[in-house]
Amino acid sequence: MKAVQYVSPGNVAVIDVPVPERSAGEVLLRLDKVAVCGSDLHQLYDSAPASFPFAPGVSGHECIGVVEETDSAEIRRGERMLIIPPDMNALAEYITVEPKWLIPIPDSLDSQRGVMAQLLGTVLFACKRLPNVVDKTVAVVGQGPVGLFFTMLMAHYGAKTVIGLDVVDHRLDVSRAVGAAHTVNAERENPAEAVRDLTGGALVDLVIEAVGKEETINYSLDLVRQNGDMLLFGIPKRSAFVFEYEKFLRKLLRTTSSAFTQQEPGLKSFRLGVDLIAQGRLDVMPLISHCLPLTEAPTAFSLAQTKEDNAVKVLVDCWMGT
Repeated sequence: MKAVQYVSPGNVAVIDVPVPERSAGEVLLRLDKVAVCGSDLHQLYDSAPASFPFAPGVSGHECIGVVEETDSAEIRRGERMLIIPPDMNALAEYITVEPKWLIPIPDSLDSQRGVMAQLLGTVLFACKRLPNVVDKTVAVVGQGPVGLFFTMLMAHYGAKTVIGLDVVDHRLDVSRAVGAAHTVNAERENPAEAVRDLTGGALVDLVIEAVGKEETINYSLDLVRQNGDMLLFGIPKRSAFVFEYEKFLRKLLRTTSSAFTQQEPGLKSFRLGVDLIAQGRLDVMPLISHCLPLTEAPTAFSLAQTKEDNAVKVLVDCWMGT
């Protein structure tokens, strides 16, 4: 079978490897769609050179597949599943996992939209940690796929105003399309001054940081009011960096972070993501910009990293028919 391998920082190859052997109790699935995640980009571009090459298929984890072999009476051959792979090794044509990592996809939901339920699930899980946002003003820093999902959900949850911040104009266009009342290009405008102007000096009740850079984490502190709330979601490239702690301290902020959605009992947030998309309550199509075959994985990762060609969410079509 074909599989993607991270061979050196920023470089991937499509290689031939054996189809994985299914152990007793496992399910063999043929991968259909895999989405490139921001955490995949961190792994590929920011990992230490000594950690390469990665194992084939790693670090793909936003994926849908079709059941090929199973011992379980509750899982049918040919059934489509959202896969939450514990080994994050889904950038390939086949994968084996235990049934507990599978969520059925209804026939009414195509794989291109359905694969977005994994990322949506992580955002929903984070939202469970937030205060009530009804009639509140919210700023979402970063309008990549994660930030766009936060923007969409804050608007759906009844926020009075949602402000999206990014440095890519196309992503700000999408932000307005999915629920942002205002957008700020943080490269051309001072974020704090822009948000202060938009809120009449009041600043926002909640700021969500969905980038993970030292700069964006620190300027997020300038966007939120005294006694406000802050969610840190973006994954930083470094384990330690300068943080404006005194500013954070004196604003008396209530702060939370979010990770490890896959550890939630019953994978409840991922299941909710499937339901919301399948029911048509959230339109994920504005976020999907590209879908490329597995053989063009290098291009897929490059697009996701550079954001060229108006790239937002890039999908990989894994099934090569071999």
